[in-house]
This record gives sequence, structure tokens and C-alpha cells, in this order.
Amino acid sequence: MAKSDSHAAGQTYEVHEVLEGEPPLDLGRRFETTDFGSAVDFAFDFLERRDPRREGAVSALEIVRVAGSDRETVWRYSHADASSGPRDVVRLWGYDVTRHWSRPYGAPIRPTPAHH
Repeated sequence: MAKSDSHAAGQTYEVHEVLEGEPPLDLGRRFETTDFGSAVDFAFDFLERRDPRREGAVSALEIVRVAGSDRETVWRYSHADASSGPRDVVRLWGYDVTRHWSRPYGAPIRPTPAHH
């Protein structure tokens, strides 16, 4: 089986627990994998185990992509951001993603065949 580019390049994903504040404190790596999906699964499982009611027992989690000496945060959960209330989804997405959407006009306009 051929290795993917991410495996060949040594790319990994680390899940870190972070204590928010100024400055934030990295509490350490909780998980490492070569698969982003597995890192996300672990992060949600970790939240469910450690803070099932999202009361702040887990201040923040980050998934960091590591490729050689490059490090990039590619996903983040923050208790403070999550508990700050709903975002203005219309401003964010341009429409209310929580409501049923239908086209703004009636039936689609179809061209009529030319009569000769």
C-alpha cells in the first residue's frame, strides 16, 4: 500500500489541552496521530469524558499540524468562545444557516422554445 504524502513527509497532528489566559498555558500533548480525523475524534471524546456538560473543566483544546519544523493550529475549541453565546450567523455566512432555505422566487424560469 502506498503511503500518502502526509505520511511520507512525516506530518502529524497533535491534540493539546490549553489553559486559556494571558498568556495561554499549554498543559501538554494529549494525543498524536498521522490522521486529522482521528485527532478530531480524540478531541471530542476527550471533551465528552473530561467536560461532558461543557462547564469549563476543559478550558481549550487545539489540534496542531506538525510537518518537520512547521507547526500550525488547524482546529480549536475554546470554552470561553463556546459559552459567549450565539454568533451572528447572518453576518458570518450571509444567511441564517439555522432556518430552512428556499429560493427567493417562484418556480425556475425556463426558456420557451422559439416558434417558427
